[in-house]
Amino acid sequence: MEAITVSQARIKFAGKFDLGDYYRLLYDIFRSMGYDVEESKYKHKTNPTGDEIELEWNCLKRSDDYTRFKIFAKTLIVGLNKVQVQIEGVPASRHTGDTELELKAQVQTDFTNRWETHPLLKFFKGFYQTYIYKNTLESLMGKLQNEMETVENEMKAFFNMQRFM
Repeated sequence: MEAITVSQARIKFAGKFDLGDYYRLLYDIFRSMGYDVEESKYKHKTNPTGDEIELEWNCLKRSDDYTRFKIFAKTLIVGLNKVQVQIEGVPASRHTGDTELELKAQVQTDFTNRWETHPLLKFFKGFYQTYIYKNTLESLMGKLQNEMETVENEMKAFFNMQRFM
């Protein structure tokens, strides 16, 4: 399997937010775009200055029999504490802390390793990718780039940050 990194992004935020809404929004964004979301890591530590949470997700979507998209999402939250806030005059519970979301998008070709089983197929794989599948692969990379921008913009909107189109 060959993986081509298409895009990377990092979103940092310090302030008040709702942790449950953050988790649900990120999950729902990936699911709405057709990704299967696998939580590969969840780590929660309690510290005197606030909790620390580390999440890692592998988000996979098959685009065809030869290619799939993978977006790796890693969230690190430090200094997480519950706070009481007023929202339109109504008391509400929120969280405060420093949040960092790292995203890495890849196009994975021959993800079933079908073309790696025989030396002749391995040779044709290079020819296939270089000459026959090249335009399709470039188109898929553009599509994945757009999906990454969607995730990035939605999460920036959640934190009320500057969005780029």
